[in-house]
Parts: sequence; structure tokens; C-alpha cells
Amino acid sequence: MYTETLIAVNIGLPVVSALASLVLSDRRARAGVVYLTAAVLVVSSLLLYNVGGLELNLGGGFEIAVVALDFALLLYFMYQGFMYRSWQVLALSLAQLIPVAYFEFIVEGAHVEKILVVDNLSILLTLIINIVGSLVVIYALSYMEEHEHHLHLERSRQGRFFFYMLLLLGAMNGLVYSNSLYWLYFFWEVTTLCCYELIRHDGTEEAQGNALLALWMGLIGGVAFVAAMFVGYNAVHSIALTEMMAAPLSQGLLLVFALAALAAFTKSAQFPFHSWLLGAMVAPTPVSALLHSSTMVNAGVYMLLRIAPVVQGTTLTYIVAFMGAVTFTVTSVLAIRQRVSKRILAFSTIGNLGLITLCIGLNTGLSYGAAVTLLAFHSVAKGLLFMGAGVVENKIGSRDIDDWEGLLGRLPLTTAVMIAGMVSMFLPPFGMLLGKWVAVDAVASTPLLYGLPLVFLVVLGSGATTFYYAKWIGYLTVLPNGAKMSAERLETPYRVALYTLLGVNVLISVGAALVLSNIVNPITAASYTPQMSTPMGGVDLGFTSFPVLPLWAAGAAVLLIGSWLAKMKGGAITTPYLSGENVADKEVTFMTTGDSEVAANMSGTYLASSIDEEWLDRLAVYLGTAIIVALFIAEVV
Repeated sequence: MYTETLIAVNIGLPVVSALASLVLSDRRARAGVVYLTAAVLVVSSLLLYNVGGLELNLGGGFEIAVVALDFALLLYFMYQGFMYRSWQVLALSLAQLIPVAYFEFIVEGAHVEKILVVDNLSILLTLIINIVGSLVVIYALSYMEEHEHHLHLERSRQGRFFFYMLLLLGAMNGLVYSNSLYWLYFFWEVTTLCCYELIRHDGTEEAQGNALLALWMGLIGGVAFVAAMFVGYNAVHSIALTEMMAAPLSQGLLLVFALAALAAFTKSAQFPFHSWLLGAMVAPTPVSALLHSSTMVNAGVYMLLRIAPVVQGTTLTYIVAFMGAVTFTVTSVLAIRQRVSKRILAFSTIGNLGLITLCIGLNTGLSYGAAVTLLAFHSVAKGLLFMGAGVVENKIGSRDIDDWEGLLGRLPLTTAVMIAGMVSMFLPPFGMLLGKWVAVDAVASTPLLYGLPLVFLVVLGSGATTFYYAKWIGYLTVLPNGAKMSAERLETPYRVALYTLLGVNVLISVGAALVLSNIVNPITAASYTPQMSTPMGGVDLGFTSFPVLPLWAAGAAVLLIGSWLAKMKGGAITTPYLSGENVADKEVTFMTTGDSEVAANMSGTYLASSIDEEWLDRLAVYLGTAIIVALFIAEVV
């Protein structure tokens, strides 16, 4: 009964709080609801981790409610398609409504005994949703105040905004607990609804257009789920995931899992479905932070992690791996060319999801562990980066990183958090590098003919990642000669969200061995033999090792020595060495050996002349489409 209560809290409390936020007009009362909900969800997820999983059947009343809400949701999507003349939304909604009605009322095959099943994988997703997601919602309290002030709104729309933000948390928890494919499909579509409404929140023409794009791409996943229900029911006379995965693998079940993979690609923005996530950047930044870190995109990764063990050795799993490799490499290269902060982070998200998808597709104990590790660390780091970017955007009124030059002097607290988040994405001693190290080892362990092109793609993507983050850090830290740090005041919700998530990021990276031994390895052990051991606080793969604690000690030593040297020199900021003697009173000019003055010129940092974004994007769309076609040809033929 205790565990069932925790499940009810994780799904039901966000829904109740969402409704309360919608009707409350007093902002302090709404903030109280958000803080209380966040605290309860965090505690609930930690308690659920301690008590473990369960299998749960629910009464018929809940099933009737889900069916009714599902039909209401599909009718609403059809209404939106009609209102905004989107034939894609209309057609895809209708393609679900009629088959679902037939399946529910004619076939009567939607009943499942074990509707909810909670295991280690769903518990990890709950921790991410409830901890990272709750902090993003708290952060939104300050952000939306500033955002609406900049828009000069006469009437606040925050009630509606927080309704969908909180509802998304509850829907995500329901999604990762659902064993019934019908329930999973329902929660999947609720997340699509929340995404649509949040993207179009500001009500501009661009926001509405991008929201419709996200809606019809999300509905493709819904159609895939409906088709999977029919095929799965015909194959095993059940739509319970546990029964499908336990049954002998047949061509029909392979088609079910291929359809689930297609749905996963739509949510995780793999090619050719990446454009919806890029378009979502028009929404207020808390929306981006929530979608990229703990909710929408992780739904796709969760689905792939769920089905991966039963498709080992099949063509399907290799196609999934290739899809991830292409997405990771292309988006990492395209990110170099971007000037807008949120667009860089969006490409980074798609790329890292591609790397996770690649690891899932490799489908070994080592690669599966790498995927779970990357999922955990990426969720925390990316939430931190988006929240930091949102603060900067509100404070200086620009998303263009050219305008962020020297930001360390203007907004030292926020910039320090941003730099920590960027460093944690690609440098030691943070957990993301640990996950990427395991991923590279997993790729390198595959057969040469298959592994060599994948190694090339991963190395190319990783190099591009290092380039665009290092460039960005350079913009933030280059200060004029003699500049001094300005005082920065952060509002309470900003401080709570940023500092707490930064603390979580550092804590799980220092304790990476504990994360692996207590979370990652138990998830992996359910279907594979774990390949990662954790001796003396480090990570050992048998043929290579990652010394976590010595790397943290070295990092701390660098910071301490750097601070000591800065104090010895008075802490003054001076111009950098520019390949010659610096000219006095001219900050970016140096003297050549020919005694001539040369002004330093930084150009080409975006490689605009070398990276044709339109061509690369079009190529990736064609490749992604071809991969999806191959996915179904392989299962049907």
C-alpha cells in the first residue's frame, strides 16, 4: 500500500497542483503550490527508489477515465487542426481516433491485468522527472515574471503556463510506469498536448506555427502506438509490454518494436524529426529546460531502453544504432555554426540523444550501461545550461552569444553556473565525460566492419562538441583590460533552482561510482551482464579505467592554485598574450617583429564558410528517412 501511495502521488499530485495553478490568481499562492509540489515529488521519488518496484492492477473506473480522456484529447487535436488548417494534424488525429474506437469497442482488447509496472528503469526516470523537472518549474516562477514584464502583458497567463508545466510532470511519471500499451499511448499523447500548448504559449504567429509542427510530428508517434497495439494484440493476444517482451520473438513482435522505435524517434527528435525541437526554442526558456532535460525527449530514450533487451541481435537494433550515430555527428557539427544560445543547446540535446540512441542500438551490456549513464548525467547538465541561458536572456535581453562576450564580468554568478554546466558536458571530472568514455569503449568493442565507421562518427561528433562549447566558454570569459566583476543579484527561485541543480551535478559526478553501482548496474543487470565495476570510487571496464576521485582532486588543485596565483598578482584582469608585445592602451593590438601594430582579429569561429547548414540538414533528413524506411523493410520483408 505504501508503494502504491507513492505512485499515486507521482502521477496525481502534479495534476491536482496543475489545476490549482490554473484557478489561483494570487501569484504567491501559486508559488506556494509549486514549492510544495516540488518538495513532495522529490521526497516521493527518493522514497520510491528506496522501496523498489511493484506491479499494480487498477479498477475499471480508471480504465474508463483513461479511455474517455483519450477520446477527448484526440477530438481536441482534431479541433486544433481544423482551426489552424493543418491537414497533417487532422489526418494524424483521425488516423488514431477511428482505430482506437474500433480496438476499444469492437475488439475489446485494451484490458491488461498489470496496468502499471515499476522497475529500476522507471524509478531512474522518476528521479530525473521529479528532481530536475521540479527545479525547472521553481525556476519558472522568476523567469515568467521577468518574461511577462518584457512583453508588457496587461493580463498574466502564468496560470495556464504552470498548468501545463506541472501536468507534463505527472504525464511523464504515468508514461514510465505504464505496462499497458494503451495507457502508455495515452500518457504519450498527454505529453504531446503539453508540448504543443507550451510552445505556443506566447501566442505569436511563429510560436503557433512551431507548435503545430511539434504537434503533428508528435502525432506520428501516436499513430505508431495505435498500430503497435493492433499488431501486438494479434501476435500475443495482449497489449501488456511485459507479455510482449516475454513472448518468443516473431515477425509480428519485431514490427511492434519497430513501431515503438519510430514513436521514440519522434519524441527524442532523431532525424528526420529534429525540426520540432529546434522550433520549440521560440517558447519561454523554462519550457526548453523541461523538454530537453527531464520530460519529452527522455520519453523517446525511455522507450528505446525498454525494448532494447528483446531485440538483441536483430536488424532493428543495428538500424537504431546507425540512426543515433548519424544524428549525433551531424547535429554536433551544425552546432558549431550557431550564434543563438538556445539553438546551440538544442543541437547539443539532439546530438547527445543521438549518442544515447547509438549506445542503445549497439545493445551490449557495456553500451546499455553507457546509455543509462549518459541519460542520467545529461538530464542534469542540460537542465542547468538552459536555466542559466534563460537568466542571461532576461537580464541582457539577447540570446546571441556574440552579445555575451565578457559576461563573466557582468553576471558573474550566472556565468559561473553556465561555465560549470558547459564543462560538465565534455570535460573531466564530470559524469558526462565518464558516460562518453564508456560509450566510446562500447563502440570500439564492436566488430571492426561495423564498429569502424561508428568510431569515426563518434570521434567527429565529440571533437565538434568540444569545439563549440570551448568557443562559447571563451566568449564568456574574455574581459576587457582592467575590468572588475560586477555584483549580481539573483531572485530566490533562480537561486534555488540553479544552485540546487549545480549541487546535484557536482554530487553525482563526485559520486559517479555510487551512481553506477546503485542505479546504472541494477538497471543493466535486469537484461545484461554489467561490464562496469567501481573499485575505490573509480570505474573499471576490465581493459580501461576512469579514476573519478583523483580527477576531482586534480581539478580542485587547479582551482586552488589558480586562485592563489590570482591573489598574488592582485586579482587584476589583463589582456591576453596576442603573439607579440601588447601595445599599451590598446586592448587587442600587438606589436609584430617588424615593429608594426596589428589589431587582433578573431574570425571563423563559427566556420560559416565551411559548414553549409542547409545542405547538411537536408542530407540528414534524407538519411533519417531512409533509415526509417529500412527499419520497416527489414521487419516486413
